[in-house]
Amino acid sequence: MNLQDIRLKPAYDSDEDDILNDFYIPALSNSLSYWRLAGFFSSSALAVAARGILGLIKNGGTMKLVVGAKLRKADVEAIEKGMKNREQAIAEMMIRDLDSIEAEFVKDHVKALAWMVANNKLEIKVAVPLNTYAKTAEDINEGIYHQKVGILSGGNNTSNSISFSGSVNESETGWLRSIEEFKVFRGWVPGEDTYVKSDIEKFEKYWNGLAKRAIVIDIPTAVRDKLIELAPERVDELHLERHYRISGDKKLWPHQVEAIQAWVKNGFKGILAMATGSGKTLAALSACALAPSSVITIILVPTEPILDQWARKEISKFDPSGRVIICSGSHPEWKTLLPLELGLIRKAWRDYSPTNRLYVTAIMNTAASEKFLLAWKGIPAENVQIICDEVHHVGAPFFQNCMTLPSSRRIGLSATPERNWDPIGTRRIIEYFGPTIYEYGIKSAIQDGHLCHYKYYPYFAFLNKQEFEEFQKLSDEIEKEIARISTKEQEKDSLAITRKLERLLEDRARIKKKAKDKIRVFREILSRTDIRPLIVFCEDHEQLNEIKSVLKEKGVSNYLIYTSRMTDWQRKHVLDDFRKREADILLAIRCLDEGLDVPECEGCIIVASSSSTREFIQRRGRILRGLKGKSAILNDIIVVPCESIGQEDMKAAKTLVRQELERVKELAEASDNEWETRNIIRKELAKYGLEFLADI
Repeated sequence: MNLQDIRLKPAYDSDEDDILNDFYIPALSNSLSYWRLAGFFSSSALAVAARGILGLIKNGGTMKLVVGAKLRKADVEAIEKGMKNREQAIAEMMIRDLDSIEAEFVKDHVKALAWMVANNKLEIKVAVPLNTYAKTAEDINEGIYHQKVGILSGGNNTSNSISFSGSVNESETGWLRSIEEFKVFRGWVPGEDTYVKSDIEKFEKYWNGLAKRAIVIDIPTAVRDKLIELAPERVDELHLERHYRISGDKKLWPHQVEAIQAWVKNGFKGILAMATGSGKTLAALSACALAPSSVITIILVPTEPILDQWARKEISKFDPSGRVIICSGSHPEWKTLLPLELGLIRKAWRDYSPTNRLYVTAIMNTAASEKFLLAWKGIPAENVQIICDEVHHVGAPFFQNCMTLPSSRRIGLSATPERNWDPIGTRRIIEYFGPTIYEYGIKSAIQDGHLCHYKYYPYFAFLNKQEFEEFQKLSDEIEKEIARISTKEQEKDSLAITRKLERLLEDRARIKKKAKDKIRVFREILSRTDIRPLIVFCEDHEQLNEIKSVLKEKGVSNYLIYTSRMTDWQRKHVLDDFRKREADILLAIRCLDEGLDVPECEGCIIVASSSSTREFIQRRGRILRGLKGKSAILNDIIVVPCESIGQEDMKAAKTLVRQELERVKELAEASDNEWETRNIIRKELAKYGLEFLADI
């Protein structure tokens, strides 16, 4: 262990620093021993002491703790009258506090220290000021043990040790709520090492019972037995994170806890790249619940339906007592409610400690507006935290205004946080939210049983001669435009997409998405599969109408349509009907791609899909929720060149195939029939002499 690896300040002030997470937890996690002189005993003090202790335990570390004993008036009177001895009174006081533990949070953290006691990793002694027994019962509060010194060591020498001393108590209030300050001394810095040695000598004086004005005794046997009673049998049974419930006794999954821990370790900033359906919403809300209730939680989302889902479902389920302000064009009342609420906080933010947490949910278009941003002027950053769902959207030019909001804690959520062809927007997101600090992919989610297994079946549609020629022409233009941009911006560290290049890429992608032969292939898939309910992903209304014609031809009439042209109420009604099985097939145009919880569905047909990783990952995620014990079916129409291409067309053919295989690789590798799919792809590409591209 090397404490020199931690960035330490010479002094910490809770008015400006997060002393618990910036100093205490990182220092403990990089230590082999912790010696502490603390003001007084309480179960909350033990609970807060345990934060970061898991790191100390994993290091094989040990802890010595000297705590004060502040006895009740009745205890002192009993001692004076000879009805109790000193150890008995102290034991009763400490056991009373341990017996009164109610909060799950405190219980779990005290169990950590109890485990250390039971496994001889922690020794506790109690310091009692001599004047506690010299004075009358009425004067009990005048004499208290009030030392506040801590020593952390990564080895057996002063040069790898630090000490801290100041006003901070070893209590929940001291570390989390009070205005505290303390100095830090580093044993490897000349001049500071003298203070470290002095603090070590002071601790040893008390630990060895050599203090002149205090009696130091071993922790009473009854208290030690009580702690051992609380201790779990194994260290891996310790849960040193809060337990957050959705309903009943449901707790966080291990990967959600890992995501939160990664976020805390990274200074409460970062992006969680978690698979659709793996619980990133709950992880984010649970992470934000670590902050005091005085911290306002802003939730940014890209669309109204996702806004409604957060405001009316996710938050109310997670925090039923939470207050929610919804900010969007369809909820104009925010223009009055938000400034009023923030005005009250602005006037007395230091004393702002509401019982119920405030959540402000906003679509990015509203949050980027001048009126919304102005409302937050004067609100301290430490009073604000942000969750940004589908964080890649906030990198768009206008939405970047959202990233001027004051906040000390920030979480970005997205299965795929990078923006396609927009390195500048991606860089801006990372600068504000931090890098991707935790990844939990689809394969892990399936293996852990959080998403269902699936089989992937590729089908092939051919570009006709005209479509392939247009694809080839646009590919040539794209290549020239990229070369032009690269030359123009060669001194820059990234390639910025131009409007012309963006249009060319969109036009080329549309050729693949709307290939006429896809309707023939759709007809074939429909004849082969009887999986219901089924989602069909279409490109636009023209293609959707062609799909409808095939359904009519097949005698299928019980289908529903879900498009962005519908009102929010209409879309909600469609999903409700699909959930109730009023229809077996749902035809969707793009707007099911991200964010929304779609009713349980056993299969899908991807008629239109681009090479956008985000798009096809989101579409796959629509069918993998809630089917425990089942296997979903994903049918994908892959576009390949017309079979009559010549040698001069091979360059464009390779471009087309490589683009499609990007999607195939991602979707196939997590499926139950991966190698079967690879063989099918290789056999098809052999017709063009391109089978080498199938080594995906």
